[in-house]
Amino acid sequence: MFSNRKTFLHLGALALLGVTGLRAQAPAAPAQPVTAPAAETVPDLQALQAEARAVEAKLPSAVVLPQTYFDLSPVQRDRWRKFLPQTLLKLTRRERVEIVVLGDAILDGAKSEDGVDPVLKSFAGVFAKKLAAQFYYTGGVRVIRPDSKLRDKESKVMGPEILIQPVRTSSIISAASALSTVGFQGQPDVVLVAQGLEDGLAGVSAADVAVAFRSLLDTARGKHLEVIVAGPIPQAADPEEASLALTRGPSSVLREASAKADVIFSDMGDLSRLLVTPPGAKGADQIFPALMQEYQSHLNLRPSQGVMTPTTAMHAEMGRILYQDVMQGAPAVPWKISAAKATLAGQGKLTLEFELANTRREPLAVTLLPLVPAGFKPMDTNPELQLAAGAKQTVKLNYAITDTRQLPLTDGEMRLPILMVAGKQSRIEDIVVPLRPFSIIWNSRAAFNQETEFSPELEIENSTGSKLSATWMSDWAGKAQEGKVALDASGSEVLKLALPLPSDAKAPFRRVLPLRLALSSNSVRQIFDRDIEITRNMGLKESVPMTAADGQESAVTLRADADSMKLFLTLDLTGVSLVDDSSGKAFELLLNLDARSYGERLTPGATAALRISGKAADGAAVVDPIAPWAFGSGYAAVFEPKEFQAELSSSAGGGRRLTITLPKSYLYRHEWALGNGNSQMGLNVRFSGGGRDYFLTRSRRQGDDAESLSVLELTDKPTQRWTVRVE
Repeated sequence: MFSNRKTFLHLGALALLGVTGLRAQAPAAPAQPVTAPAAETVPDLQALQAEARAVEAKLPSAVVLPQTYFDLSPVQRDRWRKFLPQTLLKLTRRERVEIVVLGDAILDGAKSEDGVDPVLKSFAGVFAKKLAAQFYYTGGVRVIRPDSKLRDKESKVMGPEILIQPVRTSSIISAASALSTVGFQGQPDVVLVAQGLEDGLAGVSAADVAVAFRSLLDTARGKHLEVIVAGPIPQAADPEEASLALTRGPSSVLREASAKADVIFSDMGDLSRLLVTPPGAKGADQIFPALMQEYQSHLNLRPSQGVMTPTTAMHAEMGRILYQDVMQGAPAVPWKISAAKATLAGQGKLTLEFELANTRREPLAVTLLPLVPAGFKPMDTNPELQLAAGAKQTVKLNYAITDTRQLPLTDGEMRLPILMVAGKQSRIEDIVVPLRPFSIIWNSRAAFNQETEFSPELEIENSTGSKLSATWMSDWAGKAQEGKVALDASGSEVLKLALPLPSDAKAPFRRVLPLRLALSSNSVRQIFDRDIEITRNMGLKESVPMTAADGQESAVTLRADADSMKLFLTLDLTGVSLVDDSSGKAFELLLNLDARSYGERLTPGATAALRISGKAADGAAVVDPIAPWAFGSGYAAVFEPKEFQAELSSSAGGGRRLTITLPKSYLYRHEWALGNGNSQMGLNVRFSGGGRDYFLTRSRRQGDDAESLSVLELTDKPTQRWTVRVE
C-alpha cells in the first residue's frame, strides 16, 4: 500500500514558513499600559440558578408521541408472556385471534345502530377493538354468530381480524358444558369468562362457583386455550347497600381462583375507574347517595326484570378497564387492607377487624361504608377516618347475624364487602377471612339414592391457632343428638351425625326439614341452621304431586312413562285456569333432564332447561331451540325441537293435560334399562300458568345444576330411596 506520510511533512513545513512571513510583514502593535490584575470575583449561586431557570422556561416542552402497533413496554411484554403467551405470539404475527365470550346478563344492555351486532358495542367488543388497534394495522373485529341477520362487522376493512363468539349461559354452573360444545365449534384461542352476575342474584354459594370455575378452567386448558376472567358488575336497586353486595361473593371467588391459576382477573365493577366522587359531597350521608346516583346513570334500570345491565356508555368503560387490566393490571388505590379477622362475638353477633393503611405521603380522609350481604346487618360504625401520611389504623365493624343459614357453608370463610371512598376514588373491597374461633363445613351437600339415613359429614374447624374444646347439639325431624370435640391448633373433626330418613312408603314425595345445629366453646355459642330438602325417587306410571310456589294447596301432578323408543311426561293441570296473556302465551314449562349414565349422574354436572310454551287452547305447544348440553355434561349434539312433541289437550270432564314426548335416541348417553331401579335420570319440572307457579323440586342452587334435580327410576316398582340436598 502507499503512504502519504512524506507529503504531509512537506506540506506542514511550507505552512509554517508562510505563517512566519505574514507575521514579519504585519505592523507592530502600540504599547499597552501595564495594569494590576483584577481581583477574583465569587459567582452568585442564586443568580446563576435564576438565570438557568429562565433559560429553561423558554425552551419548548418535550412532547412524547403515543406509540402504537406492536410497541409494548418491557413490563407489558412480561405480563403478556406470563398470562397470554400464545395469544401474544399470534397478535405480533398479525394472525387471526378468536375469543369465546362465555357471558350471562352482563353481555346485555349495549345498543348499536344500522343493524350492527350489539356485541361489538359490549365491553367484550370494545376490548377486542382495542386489541386490534394495538396489534393490527387493519382488519378490526368480527362477531361469530351463526344464522344471525345482524351485521357482523362495523366496517368492511380487509386485514387480520379478531373474532369474538358470544356464548350465553345464565350460570357459571353450565359454562364448561357451553364451552365444550358451542365454544369449541370454531378455533378459539382465548376464553373470556364473564360470569357471576346472575349467580350472585340467585345466591349461588361460593363453593358452587369455585367448583364450576375449576371445571371450566380444566375444559379450556384441555384444549390449550388461554383464559381471561371479567368479574360481575354490582347492582344498584333499592336498598343500594344490599344490592351492591349481591355479586361480590362470586366476584371474590373468581378473583381468588384466578390468582391461584395464574389467570388475569378484571373487576368490571371497579368503581374507582367508573365513578368520580363528587367534590361537593361531604360525609357518608352525602357521598353514598351521590355515588349511587352517578352509578345508576350507568345502568339500564329495569329492576322488575330482576337484573340491571350496563348501558352502552358503561360497556365502553368496562372494555377500557378490561384492556387496561390485560395490558398492565389494575391501578392502585391510596389505601391498603391487611390483618383481617372475623370473630363470632356471642349468639347472632360478628366482629370484623382489619388494619387500614394510608399508602400516600400526605394525609388521607377515608369514608368507610360496610355493605349488607345476605344474612348480615352492619351495626353502628364510625364511617369517617383520618389517616396521617403512611399511618395505619385498626378498623372494627360489628354485624348482627340475621339469618344463620347464610353463615359459611363449605369453606369456613366469611366474605364481607366494604365500600371505601378516599378523595375522588372509590372501590368495593371484598374482605375474605376464616370465621373464628370455629366454623362448620358441610362436606356432603347433595346425595342420591339414600336409604335409611344421611350423613352430611359436618366438619368442625378450629381457626384460633391454639387448642379448642367445644360441645355441639343438633335437632332434625324431632331427633336430637349431641357430642363433644377436642381440637388441636388449627385442627378439625368430622361429627358422627346421621339424619334418619322416612321408611314409610306413603311418606310425602317432597319435604323440607330444618336442621338446627348449635356449637359452643368457652363463652361463644353460635347456631348454624340449614334447610335440608328430601325427595323420594319416583318411578314410571306414578303420579307425583307438584308443589305450588305460593305455599297453597296444589292438585297438579306429574306422571312419567317410557317404552323402548320414547319417554313420556304428563302434567295433569287440575285447578289451573289457563288464559292467554298479551303475547298470546298461557303457560310455560321448564324441563331439566340429566340423562347421563348412572355413574356419571352421581358426579357434578349441568343441564340446560327445555323451554316449552303454548296458548290456552288445545293444540301443539312450542319447543324453543335446545342447547347441545341440554341432557347433561358430555352431551354435544344438535337437537331438533320438532322431534320433541308437546301438546295441550282437554278431557270430556273439562280437565286439562300437557303431554311431552322425548325420543330415546336423543338421550344417547343413558343406558335405558327399563325395569331397573338403577337406570335413572335427574329430573325437575317447573310450570307457570293460571297465575301460579309449580315445581317438582326446588333448590337454592341454579336450576341447571345437576345436583338440584330429583331422581326418576325407569321402573314401575321404584325403590324406597331419597335424594337429599343441603340448602
